[in-house]
Amino acid sequence: MHRSLRTLAVLVSVVAVVGLAEVGPADAAQTSYSSCAKLQKDFKHGVSKSKAAAQKQVRQGYGMPAYGTHAQKVYWANESRLDRDKDGTACEG
Repeated sequence: MHRSLRTLAVLVSVVAVVGLAEVGPADAAQTSYSSCAKLQKDFKHGVSKSKAAAQKQVRQGYGMPAYGTHAQKVYWANESRLDRDKDGTACEG
């Protein structure tokens, strides 16, 4: 009986870890947006390709855009449509 409880505990742990790996927030997050209004619902001040590009926006009087790993993926998925001035930040605001 002791061995079967240990086996059950291991199985429960494996299922829990696998379940968490599949439902992470980065996996569920959207990367493609059809407009700046839609992107800004998730990223209030837009997304930048780098920290330097984000800081440039702040120096120009805008709010700090997101520039982390996910934000960079979002930037590159949308830059041709949503970074109209080609300054490294899409949908600054």
